[in-house]
Amino acid sequence: MTLLRYKTLTLSAALMMGGLGAATMPLWAQQTESELRGVQLRFDLEFGLESQTNRALAVADPGTSTEARTALSIGILSETRTQRFAFDLGGELRRLDSPTDDDNGFANPFAMVSYDRTSASARLSLSAALRESDVDNDGFAFDEVTQAFTFVEGNATRRNTNLSVEYNWRDDAPLGFGVLARFEENSFSSGVATTIGGEALNDTERLTLGVTARFEIDEAIRLNSALTYVDFEEDNTPGSRETWTLSNDLTIDRPRGSFTFGLDFVDTPEGDRVNATLGRSLEYPLGIVSGQIGATRGANGETFFSGGLNLTRAMPSGNLNLDLARSVNSGALEDDEELSTTLRIGYLHELNPTSSLSVDFSWAEVEDTASGQDTISSAITATYTRELTRDWGVNVGVRHRFRDDSVTGTARSNEVFMTLRREFLTRF
Repeated sequence: MTLLRYKTLTLSAALMMGGLGAATMPLWAQQTESELRGVQLRFDLEFGLESQTNRALAVADPGTSTEARTALSIGILSETRTQRFAFDLGGELRRLDSPTDDDNGFANPFAMVSYDRTSASARLSLSAALRESDVDNDGFAFDEVTQAFTFVEGNATRRNTNLSVEYNWRDDAPLGFGVLARFEENSFSSGVATTIGGEALNDTERLTLGVTARFEIDEAIRLNSALTYVDFEEDNTPGSRETWTLSNDLTIDRPRGSFTFGLDFVDTPEGDRVNATLGRSLEYPLGIVSGQIGATRGANGETFFSGGLNLTRAMPSGNLNLDLARSVNSGALEDDEELSTTLRIGYLHELNPTSSLSVDFSWAEVEDTASGQDTISSAITATYTRELTRDWGVNVGVRHRFRDDSVTGTARSNEVFMTLRREFLTRF
């Protein structure tokens, strides 16, 4: 994975979390290494209320919708010096009143399990996940499994299933190797799901197989290479799409940060894509600044500017984050080549030891390089967070969303939300 792709992944994950408003890190993820030993059992309980106009961001505004939900999740974490096992299960009971859809009862279930085993010379990772979600809440995001963008809108329910296994060996040697296999399936039901230009989305399957190599030239210089094969199948489309990718990253560590040089070759059904990047990271006492600049020659022969900028700055009463990225990748749900530009600015201000105010702005544009059709999506969210007790907390906020598609038109949505959450954590 090039540095540009890594930064783009980080940005897009932040876009998803920022759109929901006041997403928080699980309590067990904040514990020290010594506290993680043994088995931990976690229960998360959340009560939520929200009211919003044009929930599905339809061009013809369907009116106002209200939702009340009670969400419950259960997690088990067992960790030793060499092994880690995690299991999470959850869902929510909700009442949704909408002009276009009244969906009451059990919704948004998910289940995830992972196992990791490490030694001085090898690592094994296994994971499986199943999740259902409302398409109108998915929007524009980055798929962490496929490392590709998704842009989806409508009123359907999306089910995402993925399986992954990865094994690396010779970690303690200058020359190391790895193998990986991933499978992802996306299906849509109970409504309509569309992407850029209003094109309907079908059920898809994606199989990824790969081999990796790591070569430490010396203590400060290392080369990482990967060769991956992707087989993509889509319902109502005959045959399958096969893609080969060869990626290379050279990293040079320096006292204040690292230099990274990336060169990727992608063989797609439409033609070859080549991506080259140069990255630099600098560490300062109050934060980290990293940037990338590069160029991508698309499958159609056109050359696109690519790059990114990431800034993290600690402030006396909060912190500031800025992410900017531009890259060319294959879409996760339709496998077409897309030019994506994303921006996120997040600011957190601590009002006092128990409360804070955060403001998140996100903007994204994705263009189909073959057709030239594009979609712009943006959101701004302001959230007030307060810790009522050691375990209880409340979030109150507002959000405005905007979407402009070159074919289907423009849509807006305004939202007011409140959540009350409680986390129970025990160890044995």
